[in-house]
Amino acid sequence: MRGLSGGQKVKVVLGAAMWNNPHILVLDEPTNYLDRDSLGALAEAIKAYGGGVVMITHNKEFYSALTQETWMVADGKLTPTGQKEIKTGKDKEITKFEVQEETTDAYGNVIKVKAPPKLKMSNKEKKQQQKLREARKARGEEVTDSEED
Repeated sequence: MRGLSGGQKVKVVLGAAMWNNPHILVLDEPTNYLDRDSLGALAEAIKAYGGGVVMITHNKEFYSALTQETWMVADGKLTPTGQKEIKTGKDKEITKFEVQEETTDAYGNVIKVKAPPKLKMSNKEKKQQQKLREARKARGEEVTDSEED
């Protein structure tokens, strides 16, 4: 590896990352040190890849060839654009997530999904919650007496 150029090292790392055919690839600036031919080959490889890809890049020409959906992060704000735009205001979409009992992977294997364990509060945390509820009642806020809140 020591004798390889920057672009050659990137190619080796990308090849090693995809060697075991993972379900999802997370790429941070994969275009660094690559020439135009290598960028074209990487774009074609990502298009042909059957799994999910999350990529962080500043190369607009590269990511524009791969997807219409982009999530721009600037000044601490996320701005999604493209095919799956998020609606705002009155037309805001609400996405509901349901717990699946089983799922199938890319190879057709059925995987049983375990439900996440319910977290129990310690006595100290319960007392703190009760004090907070009482303080909110004293301020005149509407408060339920259930511990799940």
